[in-house]
Amino acid sequence: MPAGETNWRRSLPADLAAGATTALVGIPQGMGFALVAGVNPVYGLYTAAFSTAIGAFLTGSTYLKVMLSNVLAVSIYSVLAPVPETDVPATLFVLTLLVGLFQLGFGLVRAGSLTRFVSNAVLTGFVTGAALLIVLGQLGNLTGHQLPREEIQILAIPDLLLHAGEIQPQALFVGLLTIALALALQRVPRLNSVSLLLPVIIAAFLVRIAFPEVAIVGDIAAIPAGLPVPVIPDIALVPGLLVPALALAIIGLVMAVGVTETTPEPDGTIADVNRDFSGQGITNILTSFLQCAPSAGSLSATALNVAAGAETRAANLISGALVGAVIVVAGPLAEQIPLPALAGILILIGAELIYQPREIACIWRYSRPGRWAMLATFISTQVLPLQYSIYIGVILSLAIYLVTSTREATVVRLVPVEEGMFREEPAPGRLPDDSITVLLVSGSVYFATIRAIERSLPSPEGAEGAVVILALSRRVEAGTGLFRMLARYARKVTAGGNRLILAEVDPRLLAGLEEGGVTGAIGPGNIFPATPVIGESLRVAIRAAEAGA
Repeated sequence: MPAGETNWRRSLPADLAAGATTALVGIPQGMGFALVAGVNPVYGLYTAAFSTAIGAFLTGSTYLKVMLSNVLAVSIYSVLAPVPETDVPATLFVLTLLVGLFQLGFGLVRAGSLTRFVSNAVLTGFVTGAALLIVLGQLGNLTGHQLPREEIQILAIPDLLLHAGEIQPQALFVGLLTIALALALQRVPRLNSVSLLLPVIIAAFLVRIAFPEVAIVGDIAAIPAGLPVPVIPDIALVPGLLVPALALAIIGLVMAVGVTETTPEPDGTIADVNRDFSGQGITNILTSFLQCAPSAGSLSATALNVAAGAETRAANLISGALVGAVIVVAGPLAEQIPLPALAGILILIGAELIYQPREIACIWRYSRPGRWAMLATFISTQVLPLQYSIYIGVILSLAIYLVTSTREATVVRLVPVEEGMFREEPAPGRLPDDSITVLLVSGSVYFATIRAIERSLPSPEGAEGAVVILALSRRVEAGTGLFRMLARYARKVTAGGNRLILAEVDPRLLAGLEEGGVTGAIGPGNIFPATPVIGESLRVAIRAAEAGA
């Protein structure tokens, strides 16, 4: 028997178990996230079936589960909120197509490295804000009192307080019972896989028997039996959806990178995030013709897939196939699910995302720029459409990077100690007379930090017999700004009869130093290129300074 067939047969039982587990969890999640997105729950089921199965073949990660996630669902809601209800399905499918095209484009240009410019502080604020919107947005289904579709969700609490008399006790009881059952089942290891689905089924029987007045899925949408009829997205809707689709693609990819980097492959390596981008993009393009919502890699679903024992891509394929089988066999039964029960599940999921005390406390305590970026991003999720909040988050992340790197770009003094080692001290404000001052550029040197570095250099004004050695790290972006700054400082130093020496100079900068006038301003024999041995160039420069003195 071939080895491949042997491995396939050996891993099949584990993949079947993992696929069944994620399917049981994915059915109520898919329907619930579709409700969050403001669309027919059947589109959530279609996405849980097709996106998960197709994504299993196309992404680089073995375990990555591609689905409609909670954060994407809230973002989709903010895009679809102003759309007339009759146009929502067509708009949704075009949105899925555009998100896929953007994701595919990101993968083809290998934009995975750019996601590192979205800081963890911004991402924490964004996810926390989106989770709060999920909780607030489901208070209507939980209590039976509905907010207008276009209302800002933060107004849900005062609105409920003002209309407390309109809360339906039966709906609230069903929702709270669902939450309690889910929490209880999560503590039972053998029932953990059905901790979301089983409470919903129990709630459906309860409503059917005792509370027929409680709203069910069938009151707002029909769940047909069978797989979806292929559709062709309406290209005429594309211009108005380009900006929000780009935002959704960025959101999905940032979340997916987090999944990829925290979920090693079976051999311990990290999958290619750019292949994940392309795979998710092609998945969304294909599933836009199958009435699916935009999808991306889900951290919680992928973690469940791994925890359930998945060994190969077959686990996600099996998961999608099982959800598809449920749609074919028992699709209309989903209409009997109580809306308060789905709301309870979604509130539970949202509350788990909000409860990140260690992460939030760590950012707040140790990162001053991150603290305010997290807070600003969180506030933006509550007052702006969510798809625009990610743009604010990206801008804030870039601002944090620029400000932080600018502040870190300083000049420190190296004081020789025993055995060729150095002690760092603050750079003096003025060059001391008749002495050798060794300086090191600390931090990244690029166009935005040159001014900060120049201000940190000690003034040569009034100094006599001073020698200053400036060691350049290899983290230098060559450019006319750097050459001009060095030439200016060289002229200041040598104007008073003092000496400037450059050490640890990247050999690639030598021609630029010559063309930029730095070599002429410093004088011959005062530039020491870096060698493969760290610190060797600096030690040679110090000996040259001592010999010259």
